[in-house]
Amino acid sequence: MSISKPAATFAREGSTPSPTGPLDMTQAGVRRCSVELSVDESHDRVELVIWNRSVLADTAPDASLTVGLGFGDDLSDVLTVDVHSVEIGSRWTILTGFAPSRRMSSTFLGRSYNSQTLADVVVDLLGEADVEGGKIEAALMLPAFHVDPRRSVWGHLHALGRRFGHQVTSTASGAVSFSPAPGASGGGLGGGLTNLETSLPARLPFGSDDLREGAELMSFAAGPRSTTRSTASVSPSAPSAWYLLAAEPDSGSGTPVEVDPVLRSREAVDVATQAGEAAASRRSQRMRAQVPGRSSLRAGAVISARGEPHRVLFVRHLLDARDGYVCDLVMEGGR
Repeated sequence: MSISKPAATFAREGSTPSPTGPLDMTQAGVRRCSVELSVDESHDRVELVIWNRSVLADTAPDASLTVGLGFGDDLSDVLTVDVHSVEIGSRWTILTGFAPSRRMSSTFLGRSYNSQTLADVVVDLLGEADVEGGKIEAALMLPAFHVDPRRSVWGHLHALGRRFGHQVTSTASGAVSFSPAPGASGGGLGGGLTNLETSLPARLPFGSDDLREGAELMSFAAGPRSTTRSTASVSPSAPSAWYLLAAEPDSGSGTPVEVDPVLRSREAVDVATQAGEAAASRRSQRMRAQVPGRSSLRAGAVISARGEPHRVLFVRHLLDARDGYVCDLVMEGGR
């Protein structure tokens, strides 16, 4: 049985001289490649350490770079980024690029939405930042929602995700997806899929559903985390009087009540409450692991290790001469 060697490809567009790629590690003069994917507000990024006489060393900022990873001839794209900086040293150059979602951090606008679905709001915000939409699954109807121009579009997108139990991720092409996290329904009927793309893998594509010690699972560390009880919300009496509660909470002895102007319907309250409880349950555990490189492994996916499901919060695809191709994971509970 032959052992496949780790491999990578790099394709550049929108830079002078003419477009370059796809190039392999040797052709591109790449010493180390790191691709970081996450579900938090940090933007997915690529960092390349390249020979300073590499054909990629003259890449101009705002050029597009696509990184593919795999083994042997079995490679697939992991992320497309906008090049942000090229730092040239005496021997090596560091090229850094961010996913297109970074444009949303510098986009600010004020806008009001009436009787729009959550998917409609997300798609509109993506369009304002000139970012392609991936899988948008958010059918919840919002009676009214206001975008504060003092917060970036990226901040609003994550605030909506936390409130209604969605995760914000990037596809391999750099498009932004907005879909329910594990344990959250997302609300609405029919799922509300908009601008469909291939969904994120539900399981890590190993030969076994469960990662095996010493084989797929190279290292694993886990531990409990203290977490506060999720806060229950009570719906307002009507959209025109959102500041009024439909039910009066107990005086200090009952479940805490949170009044949020976004929650102007019973359905929105139910979705937000379920999302808070699911997030609290997932946060009760935190895991770190290292597995052999798999280009299809992405943030937001659910994998199984030691018989339990885990949600991937962060994954670093790392390919270098010392470690080969491995993936470092940070995870939480997957239910």
